Amino acid sequence: MTLKARWLVQPPLTPQAKESLAAFSPILGQILFNRGYATDAAARAYLRGKSTFDTSPWQLTGIETTVTRIRYALEHAEPIAIYGDYDVDGVTATALLVQTLRALGADVRGYIPNRFDEGYGLNPEALDNLKEQGVRLVITVDCGIRSPDEAAYARTIGLDLIISDHHHPAAGELPPALAVINPKQPGDTYPDKDLAGVGVAYKIAQALIEASEQRIPGSRDMASRSVLRDTETHDTETLDSLLDLVALGTVADLAPLTGENRVLVRKGLQIIRTTHRQGLFALANVAELSLPRTTATHIGFVLGPRLNAAGRLDSALAAFELLTTTDVLRAGELAQKLDVQNRERQAKTRTIQEQAEKIALAEDPDALLLLAVHPDFNPGVVGLAASRLVDLYYRPAIVGQNGEEFTRCSCRS
Repeated sequence: MTLKARWLVQPPLTPQAKESLAAFSPILGQILFNRGYATDAAARAYLRGKSTFDTSPWQLTGIETTVTRIRYALEHAEPIAIYGDYDVDGVTATALLVQTLRALGADVRGYIPNRFDEGYGLNPEALDNLKEQGVRLVITVDCGIRSPDEAAYARTIGLDLIISDHHHPAAGELPPALAVINPKQPGDTYPDKDLAGVGVAYKIAQALIEASEQRIPGSRDMASRSVLRDTETHDTETLDSLLDLVALGTVADLAPLTGENRVLVRKGLQIIRTTHRQGLFALANVAELSLPRTTATHIGFVLGPRLNAAGRLDSALAAFELLTTTDVLRAGELAQKLDVQNRERQAKTRTIQEQAEKIALAEDPDALLLLAVHPDFNPGVVGLAASRLVDLYYRPAIVGQNGEEFTRCSCRS
């Protein structure tokens, strides 16, 4: 059975929108209208890359508690851990907060769980290990919103936990953390609900830098200071220098490039094109990418897949180190490693796609849902294989790995 794509043709300009957008050419006016901009002010803000709403981080529920607790840790030299996810969004969010806190003099380390040994999100064993290392404060990025049991466990072992995430919380249940930063949580007044995990981390950094009386000159970490520009810059320039990470994570996570995301990514691309981040130089070099010409497409199809490859096949810590190192030789080694892993990921994806295709169509070639599971499928790339099946057959697809106790699947439609 062949399913044909349905073309959704946008409606023409309404008379009111046509009048409001009269200053623009008919074609540009129609494009702006198609994208949801029906007034002159909204259209001009879109074209200039400006937000049309208040983007102050202080609107986020829990942000004051978060900043107060972090500043207490800074003042008392308490060890802090940033607990991230193993995709590009989580890795960039981890790098962003680690570098921000190091620049403010914090004793901070990044922690990203291994996909194969630990799975997604918070886990008690990792919390125990961090506690044994002397960590007093754990801040999650891009994960944790659906980990109420783990949050409760952190409290029992004496860890203060701040959860920052962008995923939807479970209905009627938030983790019992010291603070939860998530624009999607009930009652949160932040106007943009579509920030990626790295975008939420950026809002924390923004609030922290705005509130902090400490300045970059007091930093003990010269590497972070080099990434966060020189010691005489204003807070805005300091924050803008982190937007390359925001752009990488936002685009790679397929967050909608509208609202504040579009503003942040647009600025982030400008930072990438003139980057001071050694890891990006090295990664672009192995990918044969000209950084001054980088677009969101290059993030999605060149840089993002290479950064993601580490977490899909092994440990995402290689990608994290690449984004935070200032060592030229080490950056080159890591970039080469990620490039090789990306090639391996591509080969595994093709193999699994072919096998999944045979399994899914074996009994019913006309099935409206494609389902394929096998013990040998790599759980790090089953989602990519499912996406390929959707593109090929225009049907929802589920591809997964049979384990001894569980079958873990990725669904795409």
